[in-house]
Amino acid sequence: MKKLLALITIFIVNCPLSIVHCQTKPKLVVGIMVDQMRWDYLERYKDRYCEGGFRRMMEEGFNCTRCMINYIPAVTAVGHTSVYTGSVPALHGIVNNSFHLDGKSTSAPYDANMLTVGSTTDAGKRSPHLMMATTMGDELRMSTNFRSKVIGVAIKDRASILPAGHSANAAYWLDNSPNDQFITSSYYMKELPKWVVDFNKRELGKEYMKRDWPRKMMYPKETYVQSHPLDERIEIKVGEEVRVSPWGATLTLEMAKAAVEGEELGKDEFTDMLCVSISSTDAIAHRVGCNSSLVEDAYLWLDRDLDKFFKFLDERVGKGQWTAFLTADHAGSHNPQWRMDNKIPAEVWESTQLVKDLNQMIADKTGVADRLVMGISSFKVMLNEPLMQEKGLNRNDVVDLVVNYLRSQSFVHFAFDVERMPDYIPEPIRTMTQNGYYPGRTGQIQIVPKGGVMEAFRYGTENLKGASHMLWGPDDVHIPLVFLGNGVPKAENNHTVHITDIAATICSLLHIQEPSACVGEPVF
Repeated sequence: MKKLLALITIFIVNCPLSIVHCQTKPKLVVGIMVDQMRWDYLERYKDRYCEGGFRRMMEEGFNCTRCMINYIPAVTAVGHTSVYTGSVPALHGIVNNSFHLDGKSTSAPYDANMLTVGSTTDAGKRSPHLMMATTMGDELRMSTNFRSKVIGVAIKDRASILPAGHSANAAYWLDNSPNDQFITSSYYMKELPKWVVDFNKRELGKEYMKRDWPRKMMYPKETYVQSHPLDERIEIKVGEEVRVSPWGATLTLEMAKAAVEGEELGKDEFTDMLCVSISSTDAIAHRVGCNSSLVEDAYLWLDRDLDKFFKFLDERVGKGQWTAFLTADHAGSHNPQWRMDNKIPAEVWESTQLVKDLNQMIADKTGVADRLVMGISSFKVMLNEPLMQEKGLNRNDVVDLVVNYLRSQSFVHFAFDVERMPDYIPEPIRTMTQNGYYPGRTGQIQIVPKGGVMEAFRYGTENLKGASHMLWGPDDVHIPLVFLGNGVPKAENNHTVHITDIAATICSLLHIQEPSACVGEPVF
């Protein structure tokens, strides 16, 4: 018996901590979401990254090389919600950046009952009240009887509010005023904390804009051989606002540092969470496309900012005492003009005209001239079903008229009633459509465009500039996912995981309950 006990003791002393589960919980979990970051940016610019940013995460952490979004549409509000709830739009209810609710359009975080805190604009009339599930931050707070702190920081309101969750201590975002001040909502507090007021007084955005980007890039322009040269046919001017420059990321991460210090995150026995979203990468790509040297430069600057941020966490919270994950809310499709220039199939369509054509067709067929097609958003057609009932029209008859018309359009591959999905719709489109459908908030008819088709984003079909997203293919749904820090094994996973697996993984690491609508599974 003594020999057996001795052998057991030797085994426990020498075996890895991961086997005996002796790893302590991190003091701070940091979620970093990079808006419109394609997965391939990790590899494409790797040789130009420093050792302490993206490469530190990939080389020291757990790198999931095939993380996919498993719903339609791939857009900002949905992505941020899905990461932190571990769920899909059909369950958490955030189906788009803006959507119909009770016959009216609303943005995902809009709340008329709230007031702005920190400015005189209406930019603070926001809350997470339309999100129908808890987040991992909510679950963390409940697990410690609300002694853990959860803070959200971003330029975009939805990118701060939705990740932070219902019970967050605070969420801060940048006001649309010229002063680039961080504000919040009366949902969280009555006045800004002193540390936020002091941060705003520094006016860092104005200081950063003196760096004169993009005229001054990190390297000589001829060295950006992984990207196309500047091209006015494809690109809109950038750099005139901090939110449309690399310094938007710098400002956000500086605000995140101020939150760690001001709220003393990671300083007691209760794990805290900081939800950070880098929004400027999305604003830049929407104007210049995914293959621009300006996008490459923005990621090189972000890489350096992450290096500084991780070193700050090492010093402030303690090396080995924090855990971070980095992912994206969606990826992005290449500019259609760039595709055509390189003999890659591309086509552009314009939804506003299609809505007019559909309503005219319905009027011609039924004699009802009212606007039965309310709009098309993220390739979903929204019908006014109460009006159809009022006019005595059969719902399925009108749907069939619309579906048949859509199928005649050159850019359409499939068009179908989500509630009567044909058997021939293949995977993963079938599941992604179901996961994205929330009755009453999203359109009843799904359009699946042909490969290479993009909706005219902002500038019209004759002005093909910038990039867009929201589709089902890898360009838009293949996103990065890397974990780093306390409790994270060093490994690379080349198998498919989903955006909904992130919350389950973090909750497993923290030994807390998953969010209320979580459908994901831990990846380690």
